Parts: sequence; structure tokens; C-alpha cells
Amino acid sequence: MANKKDAAKADVEASNDSAPSKKSGKTLLAFFLCFVFSVAASVATTYFLMPKDTQIATEEPENNLKQQLSSLQESIASQNQAIQAVKAENDILKLYLRHSSSTALKNILIDQENNIQAYLKVMKAAMEDLTKLTSGTRDWNNKYQYQLDLALKGSLEREDLLKLLKTGEPNEKK
Repeated sequence: MANKKDAAKADVEASNDSAPSKKSGKTLLAFFLCFVFSVAASVATTYFLMPKDTQIATEEPENNLKQQLSSLQESIASQNQAIQAVKAENDILKLYLRHSSSTALKNILIDQENNIQAYLKVMKAAMEDLTKLTSGTRDWNNKYQYQLDLALKGSLEREDLLKLLKTGEPNEKK
């Protein structure tokens, strides 16, 4: 019986020795499987959350920007053409306005007033010279010099009015 008892004790001790090693092996296996499952879940989550084609995603905005740039350049080119056309038309209209009948008439009248003023200035100077050559004409000269000054002043006023009609700005005083 002693042998049976010793054998039973040995079996219990053997089962006790193998139980901790079975327990620790199962625990290690459980931790390993938990680790593998955790890593697999992290990789799967990262895979699904990351964009599929990062290179295509970066090329799309670049292509979009290139298209916008080219459309802006086309728009600028068409606007430049429109500006050139408007400038050419503006030059033609300025030429037409310069040669229109009312503008031409105003220019003719302004030129006539300038000619009248030049004539009056020459006549005034000639009368002064004549007064110096002949004696006793000082009173006559003073009387007509005053009338010449009035005529010159009237001519200057008419020129101012004509220039005001032509440009909308008053003439500079001489």
C-alpha cells in the first residue's frame, strides 16, 4: 500500500508539476493570440482608413489648378484682344470727333480770333510808330488805342468762350 500511496502521491505531484506548465503555456498562448489579434485589427483599421491612391489624390488638385490657370490665361488673352479693339475704336472716334463739323467750326473760330488778336496788336504797334513820326497826333492815338484795347479784350473773351465750348475748361489767362 505504501507503493500505492507513493504512486498516488507521485501522480498528484506530477499532475501538480504539469499543471503549472500547462497553465503558463496556455496563458502565453492566449497573450500571443491577443497580441496578434490586436496587431491585425490595427493594420486592418489603418488599411481601411488610408486613402487608396495617394498619388492620384495629389495629382487631381494639381490638374485642377493647371486647368484653372489655363482658363485664366485664355480669359486674359480674350480680354487683351477686347481692350485692343476698344483702343482702336477709341482712336477712330477721336479722329471722327476732331474732324466733325461742330468741332472743326469751333477750331476755325478759335483760329480766327487768334488772327484778329494778332492783327489788332500789329495795328496798335503801327499806330504808335505813326504817332512818333508825325507831330500832333498824340490825342488821336490815345483815342484809338483805347478802342483797339477794347476790341482786343472782346476778342480774348470770345476766344475764352469758344475754348470753353470746345473743351469745357476755361482758357488760361495771358
